[in-house]
Amino acid sequence: MTKRLVDMYEDGSIAGYQVMIDCLQKLDPGNPDLVLSELPAEILDEMLEYARRYDPRRPRSASLIPPAEDQVRSAERWISAGRARSSRPVNR
Repeated sequence: MTKRLVDMYEDGSIAGYQVMIDCLQKLDPGNPDLVLSELPAEILDEMLEYARRYDPRRPRSASLIPPAEDQVRSAERWISAGRARSSRPVNR
């Protein structure tokens, strides 16, 4: 499912925001890697920004069903952890 969305995004059929929201809605908070590992960096960037401004009391999604807080927070942790791993200096 994620690959299909990414293909549609890369073909210009859907916007990155739509990919992000669809992926968040389908994300299993216990295993976010299943969905997030296939997303390009620009979608992950947009998702992290969305998570930083996310307020469950004030949904800001054009979608009828906004992602749940546990889905958003799980994605935020996964993306942040991945970036922390990639930015660590290499010991020589």
